[in-house]
Amino acid sequence: MEDTENTTQMQNPGSKANKRKKKFFERRSAWFLMAFILVLIFFVLGTVTGAARGIKDRVALSESQAAPKVQSQLDGARQDITEGRYEIALNRLDWILDEMTDFLTEAELAEVGELYSHALLEISSQKTPVPQPSPTVTVPVFTPTPDLRGVQELFDSAQQLIINGNWEDAILTIQALRENDLSFRSVQVDGFLYMALRNRGIQKIIAEGSLEPGLFDLTLAERFAPLDSRAEGLRTWTRLYITGASYWDVDWYQVVYYFEQIYPHLPNLHDGTFMTATERYRIGSIEYATQLLAAGEYCLAQEFFEKALSISEDPSARSLSQEAAEACLSGAAPPEDTQIIEQTPTPSGEDTTPEPTVEPTEEPPGSPGG
Repeated sequence: MEDTENTTQMQNPGSKANKRKKKFFERRSAWFLMAFILVLIFFVLGTVTGAARGIKDRVALSESQAAPKVQSQLDGARQDITEGRYEIALNRLDWILDEMTDFLTEAELAEVGELYSHALLEISSQKTPVPQPSPTVTVPVFTPTPDLRGVQELFDSAQQLIINGNWEDAILTIQALRENDLSFRSVQVDGFLYMALRNRGIQKIIAEGSLEPGLFDLTLAERFAPLDSRAEGLRTWTRLYITGASYWDVDWYQVVYYFEQIYPHLPNLHDGTFMTATERYRIGSIEYATQLLAAGEYCLAQEFFEKALSISEDPSARSLSQEAAEACLSGAAPPEDTQIIEQTPTPSGEDTTPEPTVEPTEEPPGSPGG
């Protein structure tokens, strides 16, 4: 048996050498494979890192190139608005919002919105006629139906309605647009809403005498941009009118006090009764003067009778004014059975309420055509 094994080994002298060689190559292949995997991993990491760095560099480069373009267009829009080229200013602002929105800071986006609203306001003021008071209020009756137009078509329609001064339909169109896509050209749409609400509020106050609804529209408009001085002045006078009217038949001094401030600036401002600020001041002055006359304040009574008569002639007030004048000149004592007003504040005295920045004019200071 040993002879057989020896014979077998003698017949295969290279078998052991072959096995050792095979193991050597197997170990070497494993090392090559490991090295290849490591190289592949390093290559992938380098590619990913390089790509991320490249993207970051490209973004930084885009931002650095976009910043001067945005600033240049903003400066140009401001200059165009100053010089009255409002359509060109809108084109510049549209370009910024269409092409550079991703690169705008919050401050720049806010400035674009403010400039957009300003330009729209000026365009509307040039093209919209001054609303005139009407003796009747027409309330349109309609049933709203779903608006299935595309957002771009709705946007274009709203823009045209703003230009035409159709504030009610513009607001309805913008609401339909917002229901379809809340984010579509949001800055421009905010500008449209500001314009439509601001002008609808003014129209309600001046033309319709709907004071509270008009004030509500102005308050809504203020959410999108600060009110201009005209709208703010109209809002202040309207609030004074509402306050003064609340004293009607209750406290004539307060009536005179408030409407004496209003009627020189907005003589035709009225509420749903169609009684103008001028007429309220005239009637209030007569009623207050009558109270002063009954209380024995003859000279002061004559003063307020004359203020009322300077607005329009009134035979009854003229007779009472003459009576007060005669009593004032003769130094007549007040009736014994009448309580004398010991201290009567004069409505024409100093007012601590800051006066709105509105120029005195027969034209309503808040009208779009002003």
